[in-house]
Amino acid sequence: MSVTKSKISSIFFQYSIPSVLGMLAISSASIVDGFFIGNYVGDIGLAAINISFPVFSFLFGFALMLSVGSSVVSGKLIGEEKIHDASVVFSKTIITITLFSFFMCTVLFLNIETLLNFFGANKELIPIAIEYLSIMLIFIPFLMIGVVLDYFVRVDNRPNLAFMALLLSSLINVILDWFMIVYLQKGIFGAALATGISQLALLVILLPHFFSKKATLQFVKPIGSYTQIIKACYNGTSEFVNEMSVGITTLIFNYVMIQNFDIEGIAAFTVINYLLLIGIMISFGISDSLQPIISKNFGAKKYLRINEFIKLAFISTSLVGVVMILLILLLPETLANIFLEDNNLDTKQIVLNFAKFIWIVFIFDGLNLVISAYLTAIHKPLASMLIALSRSLVFPVIFILTLPFLFGDNGIFMAIPLAEAFSFVIAVFLFKKYKPKKIA
Repeated sequence: MSVTKSKISSIFFQYSIPSVLGMLAISSASIVDGFFIGNYVGDIGLAAINISFPVFSFLFGFALMLSVGSSVVSGKLIGEEKIHDASVVFSKTIITITLFSFFMCTVLFLNIETLLNFFGANKELIPIAIEYLSIMLIFIPFLMIGVVLDYFVRVDNRPNLAFMALLLSSLINVILDWFMIVYLQKGIFGAALATGISQLALLVILLPHFFSKKATLQFVKPIGSYTQIIKACYNGTSEFVNEMSVGITTLIFNYVMIQNFDIEGIAAFTVINYLLLIGIMISFGISDSLQPIISKNFGAKKYLRINEFIKLAFISTSLVGVVMILLILLLPETLANIFLEDNNLDTKQIVLNFAKFIWIVFIFDGLNLVISAYLTAIHKPLASMLIALSRSLVFPVIFILTLPFLFGDNGIFMAIPLAEAFSFVIAVFLFKKYKPKKIA
């Protein structure tokens, strides 16, 4: 089925459904992690995960930047029927991510305690956070390589394989979570080991595709300069900025939450992040699936088709937002109970107070993600990065540092929703500036 010629709705759903299901698989695995850790390890386990989050944001963000930027370039080359050039980009990308991931994880592993002190972990939290993070850093390189392979598998017209890999990886994580945490009672160590093994599985499932007869992209001699990869990274900068911004924002929120509510505050913020994760990952799956579609149509100069794909994405993410708003407004206590034991009344109350405001995020987040993905796919990385920075760093940090002075604790809970709303204004302005009719 040709991305540049076939029926628009068929192509959209062929790419978006596996992408959404894949993102759901990833987010559900994280949510199951939260369920087992919250119920079998307790508040301190949830807090240990959240205090480590900035490390994952940096590493996952780099993998996303390289994946998105390089796969968009590769997709455009495929659209122009330059298959060997696309394979060169793919090969160089794999070499880059392999060298970077193992080097960076080694450096971080050797400095774990210093890192956690910098993140604001107290004496109670540091031992359990070290136990979790030391295992995770051993396996993260495999996740980073797996993420790159996932993007190139989709560009290579195998979105269903990408979905199956994510689904199987997540199922392995869920099964191992139960086995390690509940059956063997290995606590946070077991949770980290389960997640790590599932990340390795992602790599094992995806890699064989590029040695098969179905592959368009293949490993070839990486001839020429790596400047091409640096430029590709530039095009994926918004994804890196977005992930890093989330990490920095989480770091600042953790400081504020531990000062105002102690470890219960970080645990509550972790639960809220799980609730956000469900809706945002679905919308991210929809927007993310646009990138190979739009990049190929952009290469083929099919601008009217691009416009139709964007309309479908806007409708789909808006429907996701409505469902999430209804769930959070109607069932906040039920959602909180999934992650918290019955005796965690203080943590649960903080979650419920947060939920009164957090639903507003889902009015805007899907539309922001779609516009950002579109701008990346048409090679407007600065515009895409501006949206990413606004919603993930600039506005959240401004609001978390100012609103508590005006509204007390409610100001903390209002920061993220207001950040998403203000970012939407910027996203709409940029979309009007670079909409398909104008780039034509």
